[in-house]
Amino acid sequence: MTDPISPNLHLSGSSPSIEPPAASTAQTLSSADPAQARAAVDALSAPQLSGLRSEVEAMPVAERETLANELAGKLDAPQLRKLEAAFGRDGIAAAVERRSGPEVRAAYAEGADDGLADTAEGLIGRLKDWLGLDERARGDTEEISATVTNPDTGEVNDARWTVDDEGRPIHAEGTLRTVFSGIERSDDETQAQRTAADRGVEGDQGGHVFGHRFVTDQGLKNLFPQNGNFNMGAYKTLENEWAAWVDKGMDVRISIDLTPQDADRPDRVRISYDVIDPVDGGRVYDQRVTFENRAGQSYDRVDAGQMDDLIAAAS
Repeated sequence: MTDPISPNLHLSGSSPSIEPPAASTAQTLSSADPAQARAAVDALSAPQLSGLRSEVEAMPVAERETLANELAGKLDAPQLRKLEAAFGRDGIAAAVERRSGPEVRAAYAEGADDGLADTAEGLIGRLKDWLGLDERARGDTEEISATVTNPDTGEVNDARWTVDDEGRPIHAEGTLRTVFSGIERSDDETQAQRTAADRGVEGDQGGHVFGHRFVTDQGLKNLFPQNGNFNMGAYKTLENEWAAWVDKGMDVRISIDLTPQDADRPDRVRISYDVIDPVDGGRVYDQRVTFENRAGQSYDRVDAGQMDDLIAAAS
């Protein structure tokens, strides 16, 4: 978003002009040339790094990945490893694979245990990252990440859930690149679905935040009490649309919020997603929709012909 432009007039007898707010750390890094960006990241203190993480978490998924890609194209391995604390290890590693040169990719891989791990604080943060937990204190929530690889194609889906102190999902983000077929649900997954349904009301099912065909067995972090009609109707229609975009060769980046938080059963499901062409990183389509967790919800999906037209128009 572009900041509004204000005239900087200072007339006799008038109040001095107000200076515009300082650019955020994310904006500074995005606009800096490579040398400036490396110096800026090297100079980031722990509080500044924590502030950058807050900025990154507030971004839509597409903007976050775009910024990570930009930085991967102009930073060296030490700075990229430092930014794992703001973007997460998976986010930086994926950006390095997409945009860094071969020397930086090699140095990043070789130095995976260096950098912040030299200090006790850095080691604790890195251990939390390995475990899929949020690095900084966040009250009664924690983040859990998963990377799921399709054995048939080698394509990878990434997902991250924010859960409360009882393990109930309140937020999730993911990038879908493949659809699993013929994957049976384990007994543990089926039991987890029953447990999730039991937290709800009559007529609820253990509904998946991300469909099983996208992330396979993930247990309670990926389940919530969902009205059965909503689960098998509008929500399934939306998931079918995601699967169709993936079948067209697109990446689907999704953000999901369940509200209210700290409740056994969410009343509302807010979803935003962007369709990205992995060839050039361009946005093909985006959608924002909010559902009530009750019967009678509807969703008008994009059909195959419209998808083809949108992909062609974005090329």
